[in-house]
Amino acid sequence: MVRLIILRLLESFFRRPLLSVAPFVIGVLLGAGYILLSPPEFLSSGKIYIEKDSLLASLTSSKSDASWWVTPAQATTNELYELLATNAFVRAAIQQTKLEPYMSGGPDVVWETFTFFRDTISINPLGDKLVEIRATTDDPELSYQMVVATMDTYLKWKLNTDFQESVAAQKFFEDLIAPYQADVDQARQALIDFLSANPEPVRGDRPPGEQFQLDQLRAALARAEERLSTAQENEESARLALVKNESLIRQTYQIVDQPEIPLRAEFSITTFVKNMIIFVVIGLFLSVSLIGGGALIDRSLRFPIDVRNSLNLPLLAVVPLSWEPLTPTPIATITETDQPTLQAQVQVK
Repeated sequence: MVRLIILRLLESFFRRPLLSVAPFVIGVLLGAGYILLSPPEFLSSGKIYIEKDSLLASLTSSKSDASWWVTPAQATTNELYELLATNAFVRAAIQQTKLEPYMSGGPDVVWETFTFFRDTISINPLGDKLVEIRATTDDPELSYQMVVATMDTYLKWKLNTDFQESVAAQKFFEDLIAPYQADVDQARQALIDFLSANPEPVRGDRPPGEQFQLDQLRAALARAEERLSTAQENEESARLALVKNESLIRQTYQIVDQPEIPLRAEFSITTFVKNMIIFVVIGLFLSVSLIGGGALIDRSLRFPIDVRNSLNLPLLAVVPLSWEPLTPTPIATITETDQPTLQAQVQVK
């Protein structure tokens, strides 16, 4: 059966060789044309260095937010990809690029712009502390702007996250200081009024009732002053955290390679080979399908093995092929008297 299939495929190919090879040749030509006619692509990239163990972090006892099994570069890469999945982050980045006019279009245009931005930006960790952000488009200036916008938006997001927390904490304690100060003033005035109304006796001690009331007033003043002092210390800590967090972010995330506007288009051998392989495989598949389809549709008997497998009849003889030039020979006629002799000769053979 395998021999029959191989013979059928070979016969289908050699019966129409040009037609069988045509899809493969067309696929190769289409692949070459697609690669040659594709618009040039311009690559822009920038690198961010992440240093979690900075001097300021060690002095302020700031701990790294990355787990011990995740490198700073990998943690930053994961965080960037998570932010790129949000519309707020992508919208803030697009605002700094030439894609901003598309934001005034319809919902479909906005969605396509978001998708284009997410698909164009690629983030790769390089080692343990280095992250590369890349963008490849047919516009060199747009590639540059997308990388710069992504890096700036990320650093601003890091600053704003800690900034908002510190501002909220500072505002909270500022709101507490005023009423706490009023409580202190009220407790102090109550103590002053009590001492004015009940001065220290010239001889002996105060009566127990006055001494108890005096102790209560002094304790209330101490509690009020302690609350006020705690709120003031926390407000000062929040104010210092504003400055510390900004300096800490700038020391932790340093742009070591600024993006540049690419001057030459990128040529990737890997992309070239991958595209050619795709078209070659498609052309080869079509050629094989054409050959196999021709062999499957053709039901004619072309080989002796076809008779055995298709008709299930015994094969008596095979007409030999002769490559010698044919010479005209008289056509013999078979009469009824010659039939027994001819049948005997065929049976002998």
